[in-house]
Parts: sequence; structure tokens; C-alpha cells
Amino acid sequence: MKKKGFWYRFKRLSKPTGKPQWGIAIRAIILMAIAGLIGKYLGLDNGINTIIFLTLLASIIIDTALPIRKVAILASLGFLITILAFVSASLALSSLGVFIFFTVVWTFFSISMYIFGKVEGSLGFTFFLIYFVAVLLVNNQSSTLDWVIYSIIAYLVASILFLPKIWIERKRIREMVSLGFNPDSSLKNVLNSKNLISGIPINSNYYEFFKLGSYLKILRSICNLINSMQNSKSQSYFKNFLDRADNFSSQIGDNFNKKKGPIDLIDFNKQQSTFESEFSAVKDNNAIIIEISNSIRDILNKSNEVLSKADGKKVKKIKVPNKSLKEVLRANFNFQNLYIRHTIRFTIAMTISLVLIYLTRERSVIWITMGVLIILKPDINSTVDNLISRVGANFFAIILAIIFSLIFPHYLLVGLAFMMLFLFRAFYPNYMSLSVMTMTVFIVLIWPTGTVFDNAISRLLDIALGGLIAYVCAYIILPSRLSVNLPDQLFRTIKANIEYAKFILVYTPLKHSAKDLSECLKKYITEENNLEAGIRKLEDTFNDINDDLEFYEEILFLNNRIIVDLSLIVAILNINGEALADLDININKIKNTLQKIDNSKIDDINPLKLSIENISIDHSDNKETKDLKQVTNWMVSDLQLMHTGIIIAEENGLLQRYIKLT
Repeated sequence: MKKKGFWYRFKRLSKPTGKPQWGIAIRAIILMAIAGLIGKYLGLDNGINTIIFLTLLASIIIDTALPIRKVAILASLGFLITILAFVSASLALSSLGVFIFFTVVWTFFSISMYIFGKVEGSLGFTFFLIYFVAVLLVNNQSSTLDWVIYSIIAYLVASILFLPKIWIERKRIREMVSLGFNPDSSLKNVLNSKNLISGIPINSNYYEFFKLGSYLKILRSICNLINSMQNSKSQSYFKNFLDRADNFSSQIGDNFNKKKGPIDLIDFNKQQSTFESEFSAVKDNNAIIIEISNSIRDILNKSNEVLSKADGKKVKKIKVPNKSLKEVLRANFNFQNLYIRHTIRFTIAMTISLVLIYLTRERSVIWITMGVLIILKPDINSTVDNLISRVGANFFAIILAIIFSLIFPHYLLVGLAFMMLFLFRAFYPNYMSLSVMTMTVFIVLIWPTGTVFDNAISRLLDIALGGLIAYVCAYIILPSRLSVNLPDQLFRTIKANIEYAKFILVYTPLKHSAKDLSECLKKYITEENNLEAGIRKLEDTFNDINDDLEFYEEILFLNNRIIVDLSLIVAILNINGEALADLDININKIKNTLQKIDNSKIDDINPLKLSIENISIDHSDNKETKDLKQVTNWMVSDLQLMHTGIIIAEENGLLQRYIKLT
């Protein structure tokens, strides 16, 4: 376990998260050209650059890898925000006071969205970027109505991208549903996939297949921890079994994507029986390995049965934790929350910077402001990370721009600039460093005055100065230094979840006070946010810790699932309170498991039996108890997995590491 140094921290941002999107880049460039021609045809000369740039922005939003229903909502929201941003920037030309008011409102409410989660925070940051672009582009040569028209044209042209998305929608849904069966995917990928398809009506077979795949992925991540504790002979046996299981799970996932039938699992079932007998003969074996290997076999067989079923007419929706606006605000809208401190810090820094742009329109001021914008982060260490990576990326971009200016004649530089714009779209968002570099080269090459060399050196100095200002802001304005005891925070989150569960199922199952229930949920939301911040800190601090990182992400994932289960139980009981009486056995299982987990940090733990039946879909027609029975079954399985993960982490020494992350 090595701490990350300067060079590693720079390489981390450079590490790709996917492949270059050449096709998407080609479509974006074509649409930008079409939008520019339309603007020219309509005589909107002052708005052509704005129309082209907004078309690129709209194409990025519409080409997001989401189900088409969510893309439509996101595009509509982006369209509305774009119009509001340009109207705000246009009205702000009337006076400095109006400009400051709009800037504070846009900055504060956009960045404060991070308290709702990482996805919502990224969306809020995008909203602010739209306003930032509007401030840079809006001038007195067009009316407020003109800026609205420019936005409408850009989004109308970009909406052409919905046509290919409609064509491949079902294929994308199948790929997201089957991600848990892909051995190369991670638990984080499965969680992201769950968030992407949550709330989308899907066939009941798809729903069951996704549940089985996510359960399999959690078990596989547990296996990595288990195997690290075994002797070399046991590791060899177990690894061979897991390799075979991965091969068959990949085949099952591939058949699901291609809408083929089941595969032949006879050989695998025989191999699993052989493995069980061989491993049982190994001294000092851990019984949990046999337990988990049986569960993996059962999941693969159950998943294979799903492949043999015809798609029915029943539809289901995958759900994620539904955090109410009121509860999130109560839990996080205070100075103790690092994102609120970041929001205040960011608002002060960007308001001052944008006021200087408003007053001077100097390009150096614009670039310094861009430096603050892309480097300032919620805590000091993350800001330093961004300072290293973003200034480093711009340094390489400046060198590249200078080389281009020395090799190519001036009349070719504009063509090279638009090639950089194409590369930016191809690399974004999977190659963030390269996308930053290409956008910087684009701006340097097309800047209207000065030589390329002068522009390049000036821009590098401006970005570096902006980064320095960002660091100073992070250090002196409500500074946030993340110091995390990760194992302790893990248990604080689990215990907050347990208290919420106990309140619903143990203390007053049918008579809970809305206020007390709200307090329990508020406490859980606070602890979950702290755990997410701690996990990100772990990822940013060390390398070669994939198994440890996956364990924490797995437990966070299970906590999310349990909150969903509990929310569903509350909803069902509110409609039919008497249904609980028919399910005493499962409720008692949950209560007992909660108590065992609650004591697990200080007491000896005995592993629980994992049961595939808990995650099977109930297809019975007794609607009165079917939903509650299904939810409690899933909750039992999630709790069992969490309990098992804690056992293995304790035995592996994981809960004695990362007690002081700074």
C-alpha cells in the first residue's frame, strides 16, 4: 500500500474511463456545422458562434449514456437552464448590481446541489458552466429575445440525436441490466447502471436478471477478500473455481444481450461439486468459501432459467433511495457540511472573478477565472490534486500549440483548431486530461490577436495564477481538511441505517412518529454523505488498494439497497398495515440480523447462511402480501451479504486500516 506521489496524482486524471467516442464526435461536428449554416441563412451573424457552441453543449447532454426517457428530461432541463442563463446574462448588462445578484444566485444554488449527491452536484456544476458561458458570450449587439432564439436553434438542431438513440434504446437497456454478469465490470459500474435505469419501466425478467447480476457482483467482490486470507493451495483451488464461474457468467450475460436462450451449465455444476469436495479436504479451510461457491452456482442456474423465459407483459421499476428535499436540506444545509462551505467559498471566488470579467473583458482575466473554475474543489487536498493535474494538462497543451505554430503555416492553424475541437468531443468525458488539453489548444490557436507563442505562454501563466487563487481560497475561506477514520465512519453509517430499520420494524412498526422517523433518516443521510467523502479520499490517497476500495463501495451499495427496501416497507405498511402480521418469519430474520450486525464490531461473529431464494422474484398472484414478502426477502439477502462482508473484512485486517485519512 503506497501513498500517491506527485506523478501518480497527475496520471490519475489522465487514466481513461472508457474509449474515445469517435462516432459521437463526428455527429457533433456535423450538427455544429448545420447549426452555423442555419444561423447564417437566418441572418443571425452576431449569434452564429453562440449557436455553434450551444449546439456542442446540447449534443453532449443528449448523447449522455442514459435511457431515452431520462435523456429527454435532462435535455429539456438543459434547454430551460440555457434560456434562463442567457436571459440572466442579457438582463445583467443593465447594471453591475443586477449582474452581481444573478451571479450569486446562479453560483450558490448550482454548486449547493452537491449536498444531494455526486450526480446532482455534477448536474449543478453544468448549470453554472452554462451561466459562465452566457456571461462570456452575451453582448449588447443582440436583444434578450435574440439570445433566446439562439438557444432554441441550437437545441432544435441537437435534438436530431434522439433518432439514433431511439434505434438502439433496447440494446442499451439490456447491456445495463446484464452488467453484473460481465467479469470486467466493477461494483461501482453496477451501481451506476442501477442509477441510470432506476425508475424506467422494464420487463419483469429484466428486473430479476439485474437483481441476480448485482447479487453475483457483490459475492465476487467478497471472494477477492476471502481469497487473500487463504494459503497458496486454497487460493489456487478457489481461483480456478472463480475463473470458471466468470467464464459462465460472461456467457449468460452475452446470451441475454443477444436475446438467446440458456447455456449448458451441466459441466459447471459438476465442476462446482468437485471443487467442494476437493476444498473440503484442505486443512484450515473457511466454511464461508463453500457457502459462497454454492450461492454463485445457484445464482448462475437461476439466471440461466431467466434466459429460458419468454418476455412477459409485467413491468417493474428498479428503485434507488428517495431522499426528500426537506430531509436532505435539514441534514446538510449547515456550516459543518463541507459542500456548503465549498458553495460559499466558490460563490465568493467566482462572483469576484466574474465581476472583473464584466468590468474589463480582458482575456487574461477570463483565463484566470477559468483557472479558478476548474481547480477549486470542496477540500484543500482535492484542490491541490486539481492544481497538479489541470495545470499539468495545460502545460502539455501549450507545448503542443507552440509546436503546431512552428511547423504549420498560419492559414492551417484554424483548421487544426477545429480538429482539436473534434478531438475534445471524442475524448470527453472518458479522457479528461486529453479533453482539457485539446480544448486549450483550440482556444490558443483561434484567439484573434497576438502570436500563438505569446498566447500560449500568457494562457499558461493565467491558468497557473487561477490555480494559485483557487488554492488560496480553499485555504483561507472556510477551509475544509478531510480527516477520516474510514472504518469508524463505515460503522457509523451502518448503525444509522440500523437505527432507521429498527425504528420501522422493531420499536413502533405501525405507529411510528413522522418526526422521529425523519430524524432517523436525517442522521443516515448525513453519515452516508460522510462515508462517500471518505471513500473518495481513500481512492485519491493510495494506489494498489482495489480490493479494499471495492469492499467499502460494496457496503455503501448495500446500505443504499437497504434504505430502498425500508422505504418500500414503509410505503406498503402505510397502505396495508395488516400485511406485516403475515410475515413475522422474515421480519424476525431481519431483526435478528440487524442485532448481529449492530454488535459485529465488538463481538464474535458467526457467518449467516446465504440463500438464493431471498432474491428470487415472487410471481404469485396474492397481491396483498406478495410485495411486502418480496421486499423483506431482498432485505434479508442484503443484510446477510453485509454481515458476511464485515466478517471477512474483520478477519482480513481491513477494519484496522485507514483510521486516519488526511
